[in-house]
Amino acid sequence: MEDIFRIDKEKAVLVIIEVQTALVRAMDSGVMSNVLRNLQILISFARELGIPMMATEQYPKGLGQTVPEIKQAWGSVVPLEKMAFSCCRVEAFNERLQHLGRRQILLTGMEAHVCVLQTAADLIQGGYEVHVVADGVCSRKKFDWKMGLRWMEKKGATITTTEIVAFQLLKEAGTEEFRKLSKYLK
Repeated sequence: MEDIFRIDKEKAVLVIIEVQTALVRAMDSGVMSNVLRNLQILISFARELGIPMMATEQYPKGLGQTVPEIKQAWGSVVPLEKMAFSCCRVEAFNERLQHLGRRQILLTGMEAHVCVLQTAADLIQGGYEVHVVADGVCSRKKFDWKMGLRWMEKKGATITTTEIVAFQLLKEAGTEEFRKLSKYLK
């Protein structure tokens, strides 16, 4: 029996949307610090467990590039440049996602009520299982973040957290993966 309620490392893709310098500066510093820490945890899990990662940058000429701490964490990931709010309006994004052949999307980044929301909507419409990591997304205003999450959940996304994702991926204690990765969850 297929377990449709669990995140599976063989089916998942981590998508990181627009963690760029100008956007990061516009966010509440306490919230942003937490989001960056959680993204680094998710990236560490993805790297260790062989989960593919995809990233985007919205108009990098104006909003800057991905912040160094995230670039450094993800290694060789090359972000796709875009102007559309939804990642799914970028053909290279769709092609890469199709090529991966995975149906579970771990959605992170900013802003929750704009690019994350529009990407989630298109992915859900395309038949993907979308998991929006609530503590891995943010907006300039808390109300927009809340409404974005509510909207996505009503349309079919699963709203989750970094720790929920981490423990779903680990599945059990006592494994080598658990020993290597549990340090990120302290």
